[in-house]
Amino acid sequence: MRLRLPTLVLAALAAAAANAAAQDVEQAIRNPVQLGGQITTMGQLYGVSGIPARWPGASYDIEMTPQITLFNDISAGLNILVSSQGSQVRQSLNQFGFNPSWRWITLHAGDFTDDYTDNTLQGTRVRGFGLDLRPGWFHFSLQGGESQRAVAAGAGGAAYARHLFAGQIGVGRPEGSFFSLTFVKAKDDPNSLTPAVTDTTLLDTIPVALRPQQQTRPEENFVMGLSGQLSLLGNRLVLKGEGDGAVLTSDLSSPLANAGSVRFGGLVSHFMPLRLSSSGDFAYKLDGTWSFGTGALRAGYQYVGAGYTSLGLAYTINDRVSYSFGANVGLLSNRLLLTGQLMHQNDDLLHQKVATTNQDALMLSAAVRPTQDFTASLTAMSTVVANDAANDTFAVNDRTVGVNSTLALQDHLFGKAVVYSVSYGVQHTNEAAGIVAVPRVTVQNVSGSVQVTLSKAISVAPSLSWSATATQGAATQDNVFVGFRGQGRFLGGKLTASFDATQTYSNGRALTGVNSQIGLALPWGSRLNFQTRYNHYAALGTTPAFAESFATLSVSRSF
Repeated sequence: MRLRLPTLVLAALAAAAANAAAQDVEQAIRNPVQLGGQITTMGQLYGVSGIPARWPGASYDIEMTPQITLFNDISAGLNILVSSQGSQVRQSLNQFGFNPSWRWITLHAGDFTDDYTDNTLQGTRVRGFGLDLRPGWFHFSLQGGESQRAVAAGAGGAAYARHLFAGQIGVGRPEGSFFSLTFVKAKDDPNSLTPAVTDTTLLDTIPVALRPQQQTRPEENFVMGLSGQLSLLGNRLVLKGEGDGAVLTSDLSSPLANAGSVRFGGLVSHFMPLRLSSSGDFAYKLDGTWSFGTGALRAGYQYVGAGYTSLGLAYTINDRVSYSFGANVGLLSNRLLLTGQLMHQNDDLLHQKVATTNQDALMLSAAVRPTQDFTASLTAMSTVVANDAANDTFAVNDRTVGVNSTLALQDHLFGKAVVYSVSYGVQHTNEAAGIVAVPRVTVQNVSGSVQVTLSKAISVAPSLSWSATATQGAATQDNVFVGFRGQGRFLGGKLTASFDATQTYSNGRALTGVNSQIGLALPWGSRLNFQTRYNHYAALGTTPAFAESFATLSVSRSF
């Protein structure tokens, strides 16, 4: 099958080119090959004084995305990233991807990311091959390759080489109603890392299945789920959801288990062997949106089991259930906008923890624009994080309340367009549980800025802000921020320049920052960008002063 698939794809492409419409053929003959894409080269220098270097002294990146189109119908693209920041003690940044497509057929080769659903495959880069077919209302996708390379970085940082195979099949259209079946299979290579040499005198007296694991262990994972969307009433009512089940073996060296003694074990064993370190759980979510006139209502519910894990996700937060409600509406010809949102989340779904932690958040916002030149907004929020622990040692009851307001006025000063803006915010935090009393904290912030348009090409914007942190039983800490920003466009927009300088006084320590950027459009669709950054931290007590600087030059060309 591996040999026949490329042959079938090439045959399909050749047949499509031979049966093109007459006008397409004529245009294809005049311009059979079209090249496009972009290439960007970037070099960076780093300097530091007063502290050890936190970045390489010199680094570079080269990114290329060339694309070729044949006969106005067949396209193929490459994604190439070469970086000097590659390392044997972390995942490589270098990438090479080839993504040809023809009408509803797309192939992937090399490095690529092809997301499926939120709980199955999302944000994981695969180095291998993939195929996407979307002929109208039907869609089919397969992908496989290496999703994680072996990294021997020492205790706590090691990673086994991981191979992933995933697929999705469904009917419908993403912008309307659809239904999909998704699966993900991931497995680590136990031989990709050399086992650490340890003293096994004590471990040899403990059964293998019960021995403590002090290092990264090879894993295996299988996930299958259903997802879909239902669009009703002319897309005014949209319901979207998914349900997934996952099985994870946390140690491939653990003994095999009797699949028949486990619920659904016989079914799961068709996809992966069950071991004593295997566990399974499920996750599901449902979201709904109802749009009406100038507003909308939203609601969502999500459950992620304590044992749910998908190695196709960049990260997973399990053992939680959450729900949310939201609404927004525009009144008075949208001169008044109202927004509200309520969210809740709690853990301990199996009731095995000492306490259940609940998180609640409420946000209300109003924005009004009585005239074309004046805008005002007010936002209030409240968050509570609390648990039901009976013991004060483990009790949590954190409460935060905040209010923020903003005013903006467009005017003229000496014949120049000016925008005045001022904002005020206050936030109060209090922890009302625990043996040790935690002091209450109140933070206030006042800021203002003036943006002046000096000409069609140049504008400047000085700014000033002050914040005060009042902690119960301690002296108030004041922070002052002074900034200036200028930007301009010259040579008919071909040359852009910006400059900003800031001075911050935080808890008696001064921080100075200076940034600049210049962009210049060059011939042949090219552009040059030069950027500098400088930060200086003054000494404070026993902490010495130090400074860091960056200079970055990049050249890009579109073709």
